[in-house]
Amino acid sequence: MYRDIATTLYKRGEASMGGYQMPGWAWAVFAVNFVIFVPLFLIATYTFQHIYPTLAIVEDPSPPAYDPVSLNEDGQSIAEDGFPTSDAAAVSETPAVTSSLRSTHRAVYAVAGWRSLFRGYAAYLFLNVVMAVFASIFLSVGIPSLIAAPLVAVAASQPYAAWTHIIISTPSTKYFWQRLPPFKRTFRATAVPILLYILATELSTFLPRGLALLLKMNIWDPKEPNTLPQYNKDDAWKGLLVLLTALTVQVFLVVPTQVVLTRVQASFLPEEDDTIVPFDRSFGGKVEPAIVGGKGYVNMGDAWKSFSRASWVRLIKLYVKIFLITVAISFAWIAVLIPEYILIANNSRKVDEL
Repeated sequence: MYRDIATTLYKRGEASMGGYQMPGWAWAVFAVNFVIFVPLFLIATYTFQHIYPTLAIVEDPSPPAYDPVSLNEDGQSIAEDGFPTSDAAAVSETPAVTSSLRSTHRAVYAVAGWRSLFRGYAAYLFLNVVMAVFASIFLSVGIPSLIAAPLVAVAASQPYAAWTHIIISTPSTKYFWQRLPPFKRTFRATAVPILLYILATELSTFLPRGLALLLKMNIWDPKEPNTLPQYNKDDAWKGLLVLLTALTVQVFLVVPTQVVLTRVQASFLPEEDDTIVPFDRSFGGKVEPAIVGGKGYVNMGDAWKSFSRASWVRLIKLYVKIFLITVAISFAWIAVLIPEYILIANNSRKVDEL
């Protein structure tokens, strides 16, 4: 009986919505695609777009005495892999750890192997769940999305700061909820930077779309998902203008506000947590520890000023490389998917022919 049920379900699964039955080997193709491309997209969208930029934003190329931390089981240090100790850095200028994707990857991988590529992912998922809960609450009472978005981010400032701390620090035996910083201090330190960052990200969506509508460009309407926009000869230059606008907003609004927010969050990293990249906790003496009566975090102005021109260049280069890698992975996926689709379609049969 169970075998008959399984066979029936399998045959139904083979039949597509168009009344065609796919060949049995098509499921093996889907499985191989899943195993190969899902990890690649996860690395591209999480490791490259979140972990690496966060480390680049926090890193100080010339901090006070810093010794790279090694957590390899064999005792091999990062310095032995080409990263200098504080003594070596004192006598010669050394490239920043995040000066290239390769060196950034080596520094992250040295912490805990391939698992480090997904460090903080559980906290990241928790943060998104918290934000989704707050968003549903705000939207349910009629708050517009443009206003609800920054309110949601501020309400989730604690897990957001904890996620940043997990990304930049060495592994801890504490659970995620035990690493949540005090809400009062977190709110005071990050409320304004978060508002500015979320406002910038919202503008990065609304401004290009608003410009496209203003130019009467034929764009896809989410309210009519089955209707494809008609091509117009003027769409080429209009699309280029919209793309340049989007890039301008990203470079001059989103990235700067992200830099300020991340550095403010990093400024109140607990003293007992070591970082995996060189980091000046005092921000050039601007941060006074709370234990001696100071605020215990850096203000927005000092967070901005302490990020050097060389650091800006290094960060922008990193973003460009990440963008190119993401595009390359997307094109590779399309290049593989289209021939597979054609091959499966050519070997599929109508259900009524069976």
